[in-house]
Amino acid sequence: LLPGDSLLFAAGALAATSTSTSEQAGLSILVLIPLLIVAAVLGDAVNFAIGSRVGPGILEKEKIPFIKKAHLQKTQAGYDKHGSKTIVLARFVPIVRTFAPFVAGIGKMRYATFAPYNVVGAVAWVSICAGAGFFFGNIPVIKKNFELVVLGIIFVSVIPMAIELLKGLRAPKT
Repeated sequence: LLPGDSLLFAAGALAATSTSTSEQAGLSILVLIPLLIVAAVLGDAVNFAIGSRVGPGILEKEKIPFIKKAHLQKTQAGYDKHGSKTIVLARFVPIVRTFAPFVAGIGKMRYATFAPYNVVGAVAWVSICAGAGFFFGNIPVIKKNFELVVLGIIFVSVIPMAIELLKGLRAPKT
């Protein structure tokens, strides 16, 4: 339910607030970041594979189960404007991040072209978001009030969903 950026930031902050004692091992940022990079690369690789299996015919359908066509069109506009760099740039844009590898697969991008952009995007996204969380998590006031920080992250992350829900409730029914 929470955007990936928020979760990466929280994981980085948690790593900063973890302590290593003989009883409890802390969460190491040096282990966390590489694991999250691998997860991000594999996630987008699977999404790309699904898109390449589904094929371009899905874009021509009037309704696509579980997918808003507007999101696919927005992602395609990103490819039209930025080309393969969209794979890297999309990591930093919620919603588009979800559909960029899928649309790349649908568009028959070669995996050899997709893969390096996928890795660069994952390294940048995870390093920046988790690294920022780790940096801020080392600030003493944040370390002392980490529970409040997590609640703040959740609150800020839920605001866009709440706004969209309210828009949907206020929209005229057709």
